Amino acid sequence: MAGEEWARRIVEKELRRSVVLNDDNSRPGMYDLRIGPADAPELAVEVVGAVDPTRAETWSVGPSKGPLELTLRGDWIIVLTPSARIKAIKKRLEPLLRELEDRELSRFSVHRMSRCRDTSLFEELESLGVESGSCYRLPGTGKVSLTMTGTGGAADYQGTAVPGWVGQFLRDPEREDVLRKLQRSDAAERHAFIIVDLGGATWPVQYYLNFTDDLDQLPTEAPNLPQPVTGVWIVGLFGQKGLRCNGSAWRRFEARGEGIEGPRQGSGEDGRAGRR
Repeated sequence: MAGEEWARRIVEKELRRSVVLNDDNSRPGMYDLRIGPADAPELAVEVVGAVDPTRAETWSVGPSKGPLELTLRGDWIIVLTPSARIKAIKKRLEPLLRELEDRELSRFSVHRMSRCRDTSLFEELESLGVESGSCYRLPGTGKVSLTMTGTGGAADYQGTAVPGWVGQFLRDPEREDVLRKLQRSDAAERHAFIIVDLGGATWPVQYYLNFTDDLDQLPTEAPNLPQPVTGVWIVGLFGQKGLRCNGSAWRRFEARGEGIEGPRQGSGEDGRAGRR
């Protein structure tokens, strides 16, 4: 419920109307939020997470659990791929890092480093889903912090990629349930509230929502929304502000602050919003 509650607080503050959690699990296929009475809602909102499920799962069972405590001489940071084999890593990482320490190799990249004398070692690291590593303190306590590779590309400060991406995202077959729930609501206004996790959208959209704090420049084009959606809200999981559109014009809204502080990326809780 974390994503839905965050969205409820945002919509309530932005519209200055009482917003209630409509989905109480009393029957299947209920939409998430509403304004107005249940039998005649003025606004129905369905909350949906834009998430890379592989990345979210790897994060939730790996890096989000905190550092590993291993029998090593140094402290390490290990960068994993989104499809890393966490169970196997927990079994095999200690002897592999100990071998690197014995060879006095404090930094490595499995794709850039020559393997002429370390073929088996780096092949195993690669098979586990390890991208690179660095021993940042020697001597240390054997603490091994896990993190993950990111995505990247050209920065988008104007939000030009947002309108097209929103239309494609909502039309994807995986969002059929979102459209069905809004259609059945019989509300006068039907909105989708999209929470974008890192890896859940194209890089320009991720950059704009998560790393352009003030969103000073708004998209100039309106999104092509599928029926029955009449409006859309979109926010990045790292974002301080978000965007909403009633079908024609974009406006900013506050995504953080007193009374609306939401969860952060990493716990995996928001990636499941709208994915029941």
